[in-house]
Amino acid sequence: MLNRLEGLQLIDPDWVALRKEFPSLEKISYLNTCSLGLLSNRCRVATERYLDLWLELGASAWYSHWMDEMISLRAEFATLISSEIEEIALVSSISAGLTAVSSSLDFSNRYKVVTTELDFPTLAYHFSALQPRGVETIIVPSDDGVTVDIERLAKQVDEHTALLATSRVFFTTGWIQDIPALSKICKKTGTLLLVDDYQATGQVPLDIRKSGIDILLSGGLKWLLGGPGISYMYVRNELISSFQPTATGWFAQRDQFSFRVDSREYKEDARRFEAGTPSVASVYAGKAGVSLINEIGVENIRIRTLNLTKQLVEKLYGNNFSLRIPLDLDRHASITMIETRESRRVVEQLREEGIIVDSRPGGVRLSPYFYNDEHDIARVVSSLVGIREAMPEFDNSKRL
Repeated sequence: MLNRLEGLQLIDPDWVALRKEFPSLEKISYLNTCSLGLLSNRCRVATERYLDLWLELGASAWYSHWMDEMISLRAEFATLISSEIEEIALVSSISAGLTAVSSSLDFSNRYKVVTTELDFPTLAYHFSALQPRGVETIIVPSDDGVTVDIERLAKQVDEHTALLATSRVFFTTGWIQDIPALSKICKKTGTLLLVDDYQATGQVPLDIRKSGIDILLSGGLKWLLGGPGISYMYVRNELISSFQPTATGWFAQRDQFSFRVDSREYKEDARRFEAGTPSVASVYAGKAGVSLINEIGVENIRIRTLNLTKQLVEKLYGNNFSLRIPLDLDRHASITMIETRESRRVVEQLREEGIIVDSRPGGVRLSPYFYNDEHDIARVVSSLVGIREAMPEFDNSKRL
């Protein structure tokens, strides 16, 4: 276990210098990127640039700068996942992207959507709300609370399944699913594979072509370091023209500035899923985040977080903490769950010590990123040991 790093080499990144790009780390130990990525100096400067343009140019900034920034952001995200820019749309949230997708689909014959109990609940919430349209949402359970058996998923995907909607990384366990294997299952029945990649993009490499993903949704909030208000939607080129979203708006129209109300023609590329006016501040912040990730390289980030996760897990096991994680490091993203029913109390006590983590049902969730170091890891484990000694009820949960 935890011995798969041999032979991997970091290429170029100066992690000490990169850490200085995040001034929060001068005051706190931050191991909560899977809830919110830290603010970088680059992101602050980009957001201030947006404000300066608003101040200097008003509405004319749309044509001189802001539209171009949207194009540039789509290009950065396309580079990140190895797609074409024409396959990328900018949306406000995962929910907005899901709405665009579901409004494009005919569920009359393919009426089933398959998801899992370990996926972030937005997927289940969204598709179960479509029951009045005849949509049947199937939630596949987990046997161990960490993974989902791929064979159990396969049994639910048939000729009546519109979508297999799931995550590449589960948000409470860090388990990395075998997406190419799921794609093969979908192709047997003509089912579309939709991936909520919020917990993976930026920290786990992805070649969208090799993955077999049909639709991917991700966002800037977490590992892409762009904050809230910006999300990304990939739709495979061959599918775009067949999608006619009824949840739409003026930005989706081919000639949006004609302002005609007697016709509706979508843009020819994925921008047809961009319904309304975007948050330009979020576009600038999002571009700053994705460009930084591209410059570092996701492969380098993955190796860095694997090393930090290895240190964290070994120290936690060495101090007899109960963990809810994959045993195979290759399938473990940078999310580590410590089991306790006192998670909120533990998180609050850590915050008082200047250590920021998060709680999820049944556990404390830690998520180191490339800007963390071994001192952050040692500090959080030391603090957890002290909190547990003062809190006998910490260990009242084994295998929740």
